[in-house]
Amino acid sequence: MLRCATLALLVLCATFRTASADELASTGELKTDANIITGLDVSSSINAQETVLQINGMAQAICAPEVLAAIQRGRHGRIGFSIFVWADGDYPELISWRMIGSEQDAAAASQEIKARLETILKSTAHNVGSLTDLSAAMEHAATMLSASPYSSKRSIVNIIGNGADNVGEDPSRARSALIERGVTINGVVLGGDPKIINYYRSEVIGGRTPFVMAADNAESIARVFASKFFSEIALHVVPEARPDRL
Repeated sequence: MLRCATLALLVLCATFRTASADELASTGELKTDANIITGLDVSSSINAQETVLQINGMAQAICAPEVLAAIQRGRHGRIGFSIFVWADGDYPELISWRMIGSEQDAAAASQEIKARLETILKSTAHNVGSLTDLSAAMEHAATMLSASPYSSKRSIVNIIGNGADNVGEDPSRARSALIERGVTINGVVLGGDPKIINYYRSEVIGGRTPFVMAADNAESIARVFASKFFSEIALHVVPEARPDRL
């Protein structure tokens, strides 16, 4: 029975790869059900422990069974996924664009998230600033979305942080530019400060069915991230027959 199940899984994976290759050959592009980019706050208001919590929470969330199930119910059964860190200055990528459509994809992304954090922060410490530049973070997310190698009808930007923009520019301009492109902007407020949650509601989130969530302790971060990804994927997924499932 185990041998049969393994064989079936190998056949399914091979079929999925063939379908993806055929799609790329025929259309010149790979389509996803959503392109999701997440910006993690590493400004001076975020201490080292909170940075590690963000990274570990993200790494766990992308592997959550409910998130994978939501991804696989989509028309294409895959999402585009990318993460960068932000403050003011440079915006190094924690994960460049990659596709997630299987447990193996999610596990590889999770491992890369953990492995890349220390390297990126050490190598770019002189470029990553200390201020909370929300506007620039959203503008950088817009640039990364434009550079995505995947075609999708849905684009989502997640902004994770714990404070208001203190660089001086109102983030609503950057938000409006994203909304005009049809992008949904969601937020997670670390620490759960009600004032910052209200700030995110009024100045940061926007687009189609946006929401802001709070993660106020270590135990809740992975759960909140998983709930966030599930909502972003499942809210708009209409199950359809995928070519590789026919």
